[in-house]
Amino acid sequence: MRLPSHKTKIIATIGPSSLKRETIEAMIKAGMSVARINFAHGDLEQHARTIELVRSVSERLNRPVAILGDLPGVKIRVGEIAGGSVVLRRWQTVTLTTRDVVGNEGVIPVQFKDFPKLVSKGDIIYLNDGFIALRVEEVREPDVICKVLVGGTLFSHKGINVPRARMAIDAVTEKDLEFIEFALEHGIDAVGISFVGSAYDVLKVRRFVEERNARMFIVAKIERPDAVKNFDEILNAADGIMIARGDLGVEMPIERLPILQKKLIHKANCAGKPVITATQMLESMTEEKLPTRAEVTDVANAILDGTDAVMLSEETAVGKYPVDAVRMMARIAKTTEAYRDSLWSARIVELKMSEWKGRVQRKGTIKDAIARSIIEALNSIDIKYILTPTRTGETARLISRFKPKQWILAFVTDEWVGNTLMFSYGVYPFTVEETSEEEILRVIRSLGLVKENDTVLLTKGTPIGKIVGTNTIRIFTV
Repeated sequence: MRLPSHKTKIIATIGPSSLKRETIEAMIKAGMSVARINFAHGDLEQHARTIELVRSVSERLNRPVAILGDLPGVKIRVGEIAGGSVVLRRWQTVTLTTRDVVGNEGVIPVQFKDFPKLVSKGDIIYLNDGFIALRVEEVREPDVICKVLVGGTLFSHKGINVPRARMAIDAVTEKDLEFIEFALEHGIDAVGISFVGSAYDVLKVRRFVEERNARMFIVAKIERPDAVKNFDEILNAADGIMIARGDLGVEMPIERLPILQKKLIHKANCAGKPVITATQMLESMTEEKLPTRAEVTDVANAILDGTDAVMLSEETAVGKYPVDAVRMMARIAKTTEAYRDSLWSARIVELKMSEWKGRVQRKGTIKDAIARSIIEALNSIDIKYILTPTRTGETARLISRFKPKQWILAFVTDEWVGNTLMFSYGVYPFTVEETSEEEILRVIRSLGLVKENDTVLLTKGTPIGKIVGTNTIRIFTV
């Protein structure tokens, strides 16, 4: 067996361009770790077929692939446009309407009945991730008459942002709850909550899942100023974080985005929660065989910032080169990780650890102490792998936050736990019947992952008094 060439996880959206067995197989082989299903598009029947397809290909290849269901939330979207798109020109007048019409260059339908109540004269409305800008000239319900300030091509179902609007509705809608019900029925591993404003939105989903005696890995998408303001409490409530830069870059000054990305990734790393960087990472590959130099740099910088995963949206959902996009992401990750590994001296790790201890909590858990001890050991001894039997995945994630150069091989008896670890940097899960030391060594030997005289580090839980969970590390030569 050969482990992937890169440790950064790649999330790829499945859509019309990639919804074929051979394409999904090629994407998994190229490095896809998580298949994303966007509930804002398509129907449940199609989503069910996508889930079955991903699972069957993953099983046949014997490669773990998690499935993320992305909830649409309260996103305001453009309706259907004749021919699929329309060109809006600067200074032209265009009417946004909640009437049930097909759009054209003069009238654009909006799929949100209360839209006229959200805006007033002088407001700026952004379409298509901010690439098109309109100014409100007049509001006459159900119409909003606008002047085009920045023109461009507008496609059906693109997003609408009104930064000054205050929508007094829950981020998690009734439709979202229906999608979560569907996700539970069809064994989806994780859901992404759109437009999270506070921890309440995350807890609402968690209660909904727990009331059904089920489990779900919950990813909070950060795409509103309120989410940034309440980030610490959201991070504490969620299982993972997605920095959704599309809407976030429209809802707040775009020049703040790069520094904000670094700060949010750092906080997620400190908390041991996987963090995803998303939106427009290789967007030019929707149409082109190669990305721009700026996009390559963007992906590399996100990895250097400490992101656990990078995400492809339109690139793999509707793009011309879905497999090439995944392959390019993997190449960038491999090269960037090698550079970062060369910089990781013991002193750098020590500084990172002391910063974590000072900023996160004064008193850590036994698992925290074990994770820090492992990092110290990795910088003192030539260790091939970190072997981590885990019941919940927590130990593997606590080690992963330090981004070690060694693979963390996580051994689980619960396949769902293993799939949730596909969001964490450098963690490769194995589902086994038991997680004894003997079984772990048998697995890695049988797969050819180790050879004689390789040194490995094993975490384990040794019953001592009332202590439960990982509390011991052992370093030995195979």
